[in-house]
Formats: sequence, C-alpha cells, structure tokens
Amino acid sequence: MTGVERGLQVVLVDDHRLFRESLGALLAVHEGIEVVAEGANGEEAVRLARLHQPDVVLLDVEMPGQSVLTSLVEIRSASPSTRIVVLTMHENTPLARQLLLRGASAYLIKTIGHHELVAAIRAATDREQDLITLSVSRGGLAGLTSGGGPMLSEREVEVLALVGKARSNAAIAAELRISEGTVKRHLSNINAKLGSTSRLDAVRRATRARLLAPGLGDD
Repeated sequence: MTGVERGLQVVLVDDHRLFRESLGALLAVHEGIEVVAEGANGEEAVRLARLHQPDVVLLDVEMPGQSVLTSLVEIRSASPSTRIVVLTMHENTPLARQLLLRGASAYLIKTIGHHELVAAIRAATDREQDLITLSVSRGGLAGLTSGGGPMLSEREVEVLALVGKARSNAAIAAELRISEGTVKRHLSNINAKLGSTSRLDAVRRATRARLLAPGLGDD
C-alpha cells in the first residue's frame, strides 16, 4: 500500500509443523512483523530466502538434510541483506560461536518468551547499528560482543543516558529527533540485551557493565 511503511518480513524454518504454526501465530500479534513463508529444512530455507529476500530467517538447528552451518552460509549468499536468527532446544556454546562467527545475528534457546524473540528480531534488523550477535541463556537474553559482554549501540547509549536523566519517552524522542515508537523499540532492545526489568534497572546494569559511564545519566 502506498504511503505505508513495510513491516519486517520473516521466513520461519523448522521441521516441526505445530511449532512453526504456533510461532507464526504468536509473531502475527506483533505489529510490524509478517511471516511471509515457512519451510521444513535447510534447503527450503535457502530457496525461500532467495525467493522472498526477507529481513529475517528464523532457522532451527536440528532439521533433516544439510547442516545448519551449510544452510547459514547458503542463505547469506542467496540473500546477503537477510539477518539469520537461529533457534534451538539446546545450549551449545561451541556451535553458537561458530554460527555467530559465520554471520548469524542471534542464537536463541526455544524456552524464551515470544516478546524476547521479537526483541531479538528487531535488534538484529536495526538499521542504526552494526550487526548484533545475541544469545540466550537461562538467565535471559543478552547481547554479545567478541569479548562475551553485553553490547549497546551508540543510539541506545544516548537513549539510556536520557532515561538516567528521568526524561520521558516523548522528551527523549524530541531531543534525539526520532519517533516515540523508535524510543520504545530501543528501550525494548536495551532490556533484552541487558536482561533488565525496568528503565532504572537498565541504567544500573549498563553502568555496572561500564556501557554507561558513571554520572552519564546525571544533569
């Protein structure tokens, strides 16, 4: 439709049909996310990525056919702009590192909630920051740098610094010249990366992790 911004297009690939359908239904309730196709193996993932050029492919680890590493490499070749979010039932740090090094944007355990998954999808496709790598542990969602610590983009640090000054979302949007919806999205991504449960908790965690300098949020 003319004048309407296109939402994030997602291809969902998992060999369990019930899981695919359930996850697709959950994603459908989130504004701005559309599941455009579903597949049951790595070969279909590559074909669908080439056909639809989606923003994100949600890719299961354990499926019949080719390995997830092969699928990841071929998807990136077929659709270079597509972000790949890997889903699995098992925590496998060596595999996670291999996938992240080969270009996956996220490695997520299927025990997470759908709100955390949506935060990861939106973080992976954030045009204002570089490719993000994410993982999920039993402690929750956290961003990873090559050194293993949480990572915030420059814009997220700016937003969080203003949160530390007790600015409202509207005030932050006006100061940074972005929409209030974008501020909310940044805050959602920040909470996902830091595992924080509130605005104040996010400021405290970021300060402890030295992502936000002490006093940065003070006037």
